[in-house]
Amino acid sequence: MTLDNVVDPLNAIFESFGGPLLVVLFYWFRFHTLKGTRSFTTKPLFVFGVAVFITPFLVIYALLPDKLSPLAAIWLLTFVWLIPVAPKAWRKFCQELAGIPVSALALRDALAASPFQVNPDDMPSLQRKLSRVGYQIDDFRAVQSTAIQSRFLKISALMLHIERWAADHEAFVERNSDLYAELLAVHDSLCFRTVRVLKSCAEIYGAIMEDSQVEPDDWQALDQLSTRHSAVSQLQLAAQTAAGCMLEDLRKDMDALLNNLLLFAARAAFAGEWSLAGSRRRLGAIGFTLEPSPPGIAKFVAVVAGFAFVWCLAWLIGSGKVVHTPGEEYVGMLRTLVVTPLYLIVNFWLVYYFKRHYAFANDTIFGQLPVRFILTIGLWSALLFFLPLQALFDFYQFPQKSYLDVFLHELPLLIFPWGIAAMAALLVQDSTWSRRSRITRRMRDGLVFGGGMTTMLWVLMAIHQVSPMPVMAVVDNVPAWPFLWSFVVPTFAFGFVIGFGLIAWLREAAARCPVRSPDLARPVLASA
Repeated sequence: MTLDNVVDPLNAIFESFGGPLLVVLFYWFRFHTLKGTRSFTTKPLFVFGVAVFITPFLVIYALLPDKLSPLAAIWLLTFVWLIPVAPKAWRKFCQELAGIPVSALALRDALAASPFQVNPDDMPSLQRKLSRVGYQIDDFRAVQSTAIQSRFLKISALMLHIERWAADHEAFVERNSDLYAELLAVHDSLCFRTVRVLKSCAEIYGAIMEDSQVEPDDWQALDQLSTRHSAVSQLQLAAQTAAGCMLEDLRKDMDALLNNLLLFAARAAFAGEWSLAGSRRRLGAIGFTLEPSPPGIAKFVAVVAGFAFVWCLAWLIGSGKVVHTPGEEYVGMLRTLVVTPLYLIVNFWLVYYFKRHYAFANDTIFGQLPVRFILTIGLWSALLFFLPLQALFDFYQFPQKSYLDVFLHELPLLIFPWGIAAMAALLVQDSTWSRRSRITRRMRDGLVFGGGMTTMLWVLMAIHQVSPMPVMAVVDNVPAWPFLWSFVVPTFAFGFVIGFGLIAWLREAAARCPVRSPDLARPVLASA
């Protein structure tokens, strides 16, 4: 075995995949605008966002003329990033599609609003940790009933678990060691400040009560001291006000640190777990009582993709004796298996995203449907995503025909992504079947979606009779009854199953609206 036997295969591999790989790497780094971008969302959402972001640039690379060298194509796609506005706007859209940073911020807000109870297994460690700074706790349950001490206990419990993650050498904590060190330093200084403030306030209130002969638990009598006009009473009132200000300043600093700790813990959970449910379980082990995570769009999209792929595969196998794919047969079969699931995935995700985040995608205050949104949402996917993808398949499926002629004649095929998005946008509106039972709504969803898919098929057939489309040659010379059973019935059944089984799921998922994009918390906001 000579060296040439090793070098030649490597050269062949890199000639085929080296250019696309460099394009992917370049735009992979462009996607990461925040430190630890991956930790702001779940892994499936992050992968989806990156894939959507990079796909148009890979399609452009594939469509570049063959006369252009790979190096020139790579440089050309690199300079595409210098185009004003458009590439950055596309990146922002893809990051929002992936939930960056909204997913982490929403989980942080959920943690802040959820009940918290210290895990019994953590109590001995917390007691030892807090006793080192002079903070003694006799009754954890009683302590959690006070505003300052409950915050302090939650902060200490969070910091205890983060320190354990650091001791276990978790990748997220090690990659963000500077942020972890700052949080640890702020926590340490806050511990000593808390003990100092609580002791000072206790001494101030004790001295006032002792001097005024007020019982320790008679807070009403203590408040009445401010109504007296003697010099001693005024001094007591000033001391009481100073103690209250110290406690209020301490509470604000605790809230600032707690806000940063919750975000750090949420990001660590996202980085260490695959799904949102796993992240919530991990945070629940700290002591947070979180409600079960609602069915997310990622699981929904996975179900849609799996069902559409299996359905298309079964149709190709079942209709193989009747249907003959035009052009390059294997490319046409791959086109069916890839493009049909993508019609549903991309359009359902777009409808979910816009309806959940933007008011113009929802019913008006008078209950009227957002007609312009319904009619135009499909244009986003049809023009920005499916037009380049369709052009790519046209190029490889019909290499013997004029490419421009094929491309122009097959533009009517974009009616499918437009129609699917329009039907989804119509059916997910809350007022569409608002006064019907759940089973009635699902039946109507199925009928509308199945009928819409069949109508689009007949429209394409009519266009094909006037302006022949190369892909639609698949229906040529097919008798009436085989055409009915091979195309019309499967198309209606496919749409009916999608509408009946999945549109209700999409409608419920899109109805929940999280906080849009609150400001990112800074790592250090509490001072000693």
